[in-house]
Amino acid sequence: MAASTLLSAWGPLRPGVPGLCRCRQPRGLWAHAWRLPEPAGSGRSVAAVTGPGISGTDRYCLELLRKRDYEGYLCSLLLPAESRSSAFALRAFNVELAQVKDSVSEKTIGLMRMQFWKKTVDDIYCDSPPHQPVAIELWKAVKRHNLTKRWLMKIIDERHGVSQEDFLRKSQDKNVRDVVYDMASQAHLHLKHARSFHKSVPVKAFPAFLQTVALEDYLKKIQQVDFDIFHPSLQQKNTLLPLSLYIQSWRKRY
Repeated sequence: MAASTLLSAWGPLRPGVPGLCRCRQPRGLWAHAWRLPEPAGSGRSVAAVTGPGISGTDRYCLELLRKRDYEGYLCSLLLPAESRSSAFALRAFNVELAQVKDSVSEKTIGLMRMQFWKKTVDDIYCDSPPHQPVAIELWKAVKRHNLTKRWLMKIIDERHGVSQEDFLRKSQDKNVRDVVYDMASQAHLHLKHARSFHKSVPVKAFPAFLQTVALEDYLKKIQQVDFDIFHPSLQQKNTLLPLSLYIQSWRKRY
């Protein structure tokens, strides 16, 4: 893709452009928006969402997301009840893969962990998932929605890609930033494309697109730190995200 196209993609993300959280809405929305679970808590919010009949493996995925992928956790809460547990399972699967680079210091060990998940996916499609919470919930999601195996494998294959060692060392080398920039630019172009047909999205499918609210927030933050994926500010949660999600859900916009 031409550099000019990538640069133009960041036009709407310049600092100072009014964001989603600056929308003025009736006061009553504030009280409702803050009913969404907060970043930190005693677990009461999880119990309120899941109810007394939740399984231990389902709760494990929920807690994993709440702690390691809070934005994905919030977006998943807005999905219909019949799809929520499967969304938690898929996001938890992604978190488990993402955690490999944070929990290992040697490439060989990381590759072994990835191999474990490849075998796990094979076992899931043989109806014999290992006794691991995320694997069990992912198996349920596959059975419930007839998910395609190759897409799950693709998620694994796309993890420790370019310059694995640099990412493991949390390198701030320009090459790493260039890769992050290219990925972020592509993500922004996809975001613009997705929003171009929002009027034709069926009402039932709309909640699945609300994760674009969290995506845009992250793209803005990463641009402000010059695409340094390891900048400390990117680890801070946006406390206004629950409100932004509620407002966009209420407006039927994404």
